[in-house]
Amino acid sequence: MKIFKSISSIQKYLSKQSEIAFIPTMGNLHQGHLSLIRKAKKPKTCIVVSIFINRLQFNDKKDFASYPKTLKQDLEYLKNECVDAVFIPTEQEMNTNHSEFKLSFFNLEYQLCDAFRPGHFEGVITIVMKLCNIIQPHYLFLGKKDYQQLFILKNLMREFCYPIKIMAVPTKREKNGLAMSSRNGLIQKKYTTKISELYNELMQIKKTCKSLIHIKKVELRAFQNLTKNGWIVDYVSVRSQKTLLSPKNNEKKLVALIAAHLGNVRLIDNIEFCI
Repeated sequence: MKIFKSISSIQKYLSKQSEIAFIPTMGNLHQGHLSLIRKAKKPKTCIVVSIFINRLQFNDKKDFASYPKTLKQDLEYLKNECVDAVFIPTEQEMNTNHSEFKLSFFNLEYQLCDAFRPGHFEGVITIVMKLCNIIQPHYLFLGKKDYQQLFILKNLMREFCYPIKIMAVPTKREKNGLAMSSRNGLIQKKYTTKISELYNELMQIKKTCKSLIHIKKVELRAFQNLTKNGWIVDYVSVRSQKTLLSPKNNEKKLVALIAAHLGNVRLIDNIEFCI
């Protein structure tokens, strides 16, 4: 496994590779990240993982400062997974402190997570686009847990004609249904018995939402159930898988999305289903 910290050094190494699969991360790796790496593995494919804590996607400075930094452990995980190259740039190398440009988007602006984390996705897509320009992968592996992020990045690649195929990988879960996340380690022990409630509500929506006329009812019920159980809910929303907007006409492929706070930790999750 080779480790690179400069753009020039990793580009020199990758110039000799015929096929590249890329997994961008912010470190604090878990089995969800490792499942992306395992999906990417195939003969003659160079697996590249980046570790970069992107301050541009944090609208709360305290949240950025408290993000777990576990580089030694992360590198051990990556070595065990036989990753070919790890890119660990500094903020100076990525020019995040003095960037004059930031990408934006419109059709999902102020909706779902963007309504509660203004500027978050601008920061995400700006850095992911930079990283893709640096790495120039053939495949970009992303998890479905960050569903809105995945949707925006798919549209970004299509809009800017990037020759990159996005590979969406199903969410990896704990035994209790909790979606694996770098934030899970911050959940206080007193909430251990409650963390399955988010996934349970998603499963209930999938089970009971049989037509478009049921959407408002199942959204409200999940919102009320979580609130009653001590969660601070940002949103519960059923959307079209195709547009991530409110479903119209006879759309059958839907996705239920929830964002809610348990103590001081904000969790997001989703589930795809058909009616």
